[in-house]
Amino acid sequence: MKRFPKVLTAILMIAIFTIIPLSKTLAAKDPFLDVGFIQAREQIPALNFTLEDLDGKQVQFTDFRGKVVLLFFWTTW
Repeated sequence: MKRFPKVLTAILMIAIFTIIPLSKTLAAKDPFLDVGFIQAREQIPALNFTLEDLDGKQVQFTDFRGKVVLLFFWTTW
């Protein structure tokens, strides 16, 4: 039974020294580059515009500053 703590300590040390460098490598990797996206050279803020929501209320684009916005414009020709 005295051997169990030594084995557990060895396993934990191996895990720690393996996971920390691996996590730094994964964190440094840019997933957007992997799928072919490129970063814009210059960031240009989007223009403000106003649309009606499903309740008929006027909503401005600037109301969502700092939030992720998915715009989906549906059209039929």
